[in-house]
Amino acid sequence: MGERSTRLARSRLFLFWKGHIVADKTSTPAYVAAREAAAHLSVSEVTIRRAIKAGQLPCVRIGRLVRISASDLETFAAARRTTRGA
Repeated sequence: MGERSTRLARSRLFLFWKGHIVADKTSTPAYVAAREAAAHLSVSEVTIRRAIKAGQLPCVRIGRLVRISASDLETFAAARRTTRGA
C-alpha cells in the first residue's frame, strides 16, 4: 500500500493538496459563519446578527462576510447559561 493510500485509510479525514496535508477537517474551525453559529446554538440567524449589532457577540468582517470566533461563540453562550428554569 502506498503512502497516500495509507494516509487515506486513517480514521480522521484530511484535505489534501498536491500530496500535502492542508487542513484537518475533524478539528473545530477557528471561525464560523453566522448561519453555522445559529445552528450550533439552535437559534435563528437573525438572533446571532442582532447580538452582533448590539455588541454582545464580537465578530470579524471581511468585506460583506461575517465570521465569529469559535471561542467568542462559546463565551457568548456561557454568559447566558442559567441554572433556573426557562
